[in-house]
Amino acid sequence: MPDPLATAIATELLHRECRCLDARDWTGWLDLYAPHAVYWVPAWRDENTQTSDPDTEISQIYHDSRRGLEERVMRVRSGKSVTALPLPRTTHFVSNIEGGLLPDGAIGAQASWMVQIYHPRTERQHCNFGRYELRLGQTDAGWIIERKIIRLQNDTVPALVDFYTL
Repeated sequence: MPDPLATAIATELLHRECRCLDARDWTGWLDLYAPHAVYWVPAWRDENTQTSDPDTEISQIYHDSRRGLEERVMRVRSGKSVTALPLPRTTHFVSNIEGGLLPDGAIGAQASWMVQIYHPRTERQHCNFGRYELRLGQTDAGWIIERKIIRLQNDTVPALVDFYTL
């Protein structure tokens, strides 16, 4: 059952993440993730089923710590991610956010999301959308993301899928 305080915390954190991604504030975005954070975008096994084990099945993206996210950001900052040059412009939206307290004091949350993406090189735009499943943990500095599963609903997209388009 959703908890109003947990929902408010999850909402604020997701809104902050959206702002960081759209502003290309990569440091601010990384600061939202725990060092041990899991970031996973499962692939679709068939029309109705997503993969369930990132260690034995294919994933769109899988990192079992923030270090993997830091490496992705480093490639974007360095210009070595040639397929993403110039970076697309994005606007992230989140809605239907619900959060609940977990027995260990963490917050479990879920939300619907959509990202509008514009590619200045090709002058094309498209949209990615899906569901987030989150585990949030509290630190002395505040709440952070310990696990984020991104269930991309339209996985046949006309361009590269990366952290800034999800």
